[in-house]
Amino acid sequence: MMIYVGNISYSMTTDELKELFVPYGNVKEVKIIADKASGKSKGYGFVEMESDEDGLKAIAALNDSQVKGRNIKVNNAFRKNDTKPAE
Repeated sequence: MMIYVGNISYSMTTDELKELFVPYGNVKEVKIIADKASGKSKGYGFVEMESDEDGLKAIAALNDSQVKGRNIKVNNAFRKNDTKPAE
């Protein structure tokens, strides 16, 4: 299951983001989106969990939680210009 994580701190690393999700199940991949020109974080990223069940647990537990002084947004990721969840 692919999960969108928004409003993350610009200083957050992929390892730190992964550690947030590990307690809820196996994390397959973590990606923080960066500006192409500057290489700096855009303040959001994606986490892929091995199962939908783990992903739903993580969303329920982490959405609107405070991490590094910011209330993060954690939701099912959607493909660009689509209303179906990403696989």
